[in-house]
Amino acid sequence: MATVSQKNRFLRTLQGNGADRFPFFDLEPAEDTLERWHHEGLPPGKSVAEYFSLETHHSTGLMLRSYPFFQKASDLLHDPSSFTRYYDPDHPSRYAKNFVEHCKRLEQEGRVLYVDASGGGLLQMLGVGDWESMLSAFFALLEKPRMVEDLVNRTTNFYCACLERVLSKVSVDYASFYEPIASNTGPVISPAMFKRFAIPGYKKVISLLEKFNVPLRILCTTGGDLSSLLPSLIEIGINGLWISNIRSTGMEYAALRRTFGSDVALIGGIDSVSLSLDEAAVRRVVEKTVPPLLESGHYLPCLDDRPRSNIPFAHYRLYRQVLGEIARKG
Repeated sequence: MATVSQKNRFLRTLQGNGADRFPFFDLEPAEDTLERWHHEGLPPGKSVAEYFSLETHHSTGLMLRSYPFFQKASDLLHDPSSFTRYYDPDHPSRYAKNFVEHCKRLEQEGRVLYVDASGGGLLQMLGVGDWESMLSAFFALLEKPRMVEDLVNRTTNFYCACLERVLSKVSVDYASFYEPIASNTGPVISPAMFKRFAIPGYKKVISLLEKFNVPLRILCTTGGDLSSLLPSLIEIGINGLWISNIRSTGMEYAALRRTFGSDVALIGGIDSVSLSLDEAAVRRVVEKTVPPLLESGHYLPCLDDRPRSNIPFAHYRLYRQVLGEIARKG
């Protein structure tokens, strides 16, 4: 039997085309988790991915966040000249060094390759980084809608310029979008307002991704209840969801599958908190979550968070063992 590449297995799993098994995947643990696990049995010098033969995902290295990266851009709404300082598509640090050669090598090896297709979401386009800047964004949405539309359009054009430079040179398996705009009770703006201000930008970026044959456009978000916004996002081309730290019943994967059907691919969904409890809880959460979603297809099982330091290594090892058992059953 011919060897199945990680790329092929990933795409066939999430597109519902019948893979040999689902991919073995999780996000890499944080440093404090690794420190604990090395004391509890993980061999020194070995990553979790190496030890458990996980099929990792690789980024093109494109950075779309406002510059300087990870710093607030709170003057975007007040200083028209600030945009060019934060969003320069020619800035060399936006592109990983030798990204073309690196990505082509990964493609030849059959690895899974992705690109970030947004710099954070609608509020981040408006410079939100704390409570004060969020209030400024809310007032701008109400009092200066034309200015907001212009700023979002300029930011989207910047995204597209950077993405075109990358996608014209390398092929990717999925694009990831981020939209931190909700609490556990719902989004901080109305669905109608989101549709007006955010959806045109999504349409433009997704149209570019379709031009370059990017098969999966995956919305990645942590926590909040985006259920009222998902219909408009899925309607314009988001075809995958990767939700972390699910705290709302409307965002649970069983509920999402009932609402949107199996054509919307799902990644994750296994409650990582359960792995901190006991071995019975580990088996229970995997056996309850995974088989029904696998049966309906288009699903890659993994934790709904990167493994944290409250999870014993033995529990994580058992979790991977149970997933292996399910994979072998087919």
